[in-house]
Amino acid sequence: MRKLLQFSSILVTLFSLLMAGLVASLGYFPDNTLAITISYLLLFSPRWWALLLLALPLLLFPLTKKWQWLVWALCALVFVRFQDIQLNLPQQQGGELRVMTLNSGGGANIEQIRRLVAFHQPDIIFMQETKAEIIKQIFDSSWYSHCDTLCTVSRTPLEHIGSLSRTGFGGRGNFAVFYHSQIQGKTISLANVHLPTPRSTLAALIHGLVDEQEFQDLHFTRNMQTSLLASWAKQQDYYIAAGDFNMSVQENIYQRYLSTERNAINQVGSGINYTKYTSWHGIRIDHVLSSANLSFSTAQVVNSVGGDHRPLLVNLHIP
Repeated sequence: MRKLLQFSSILVTLFSLLMAGLVASLGYFPDNTLAITISYLLLFSPRWWALLLLALPLLLFPLTKKWQWLVWALCALVFVRFQDIQLNLPQQQGGELRVMTLNSGGGANIEQIRRLVAFHQPDIIFMQETKAEIIKQIFDSSWYSHCDTLCTVSRTPLEHIGSLSRTGFGGRGNFAVFYHSQIQGKTISLANVHLPTPRSTLAALIHGLVDEQEFQDLHFTRNMQTSLLASWAKQQDYYIAAGDFNMSVQENIYQRYLSTERNAINQVGSGINYTKYTSWHGIRIDHVLSSANLSFSTAQVVNSVGGDHRPLLVNLHIP
């Protein structure tokens, strides 16, 4: 029995090392069907399995050898980071601009959104999966608003610069809408973002209906739309891009195109900041990005307003 338990302990250690290697390399995965499948399953499924793996050596403590403890420590670093927990301290600065992003689909309550805005007093709100008539019910005439599939609301006037359409990728509506706004003496470029969801790929995997071409087409679309957004960002002097990116910061597409951009939660977030919740787990797929010459002071996910996404509230400093 002891030999069997020792063998099991070694198997657990080696399996943990394999999984830690996969997790650590997610940002560098290639774009083939197998890699996409593994990536989506790891990123969009519950991540607590990694913590369970870390607990197993503790249960087999008397049988765990020194080399296994070294492997366990290495895996612990990878698996804890995989939980997407931030430990930053807020950077308190003056001259605040308060930004909120919210995907209000999935049953968000209009009255709760109205109370949320009244309490937090944001200056700009980026909203996805909403309509112009909903915006009119939430905001009074003192606000400036514009809806073009995505709705943006601001205390300062908005100049609509253009939109990027999904029609060229087989979809409807826009995946990014761009504005200029004069804020504290600066022309700030704004982007309201809603990139494609990998939901269809995940559903196919769950039901065992793997279509290689559909996998590749969706992944290609996500790559192209993210690259277009990144290209826009690099051309702006001052910019804020916010919305539902439908991707984790650990995904290869994010790492490929957006890893050099400033992400509010990455910079100043603290604790667990999941923005999308299912009935059994959460993930951070909503983001606020900015140019390097704007700095974040605070970033937090605030209370749910009834939908499956939670609002992300960010304070920025404009020099």
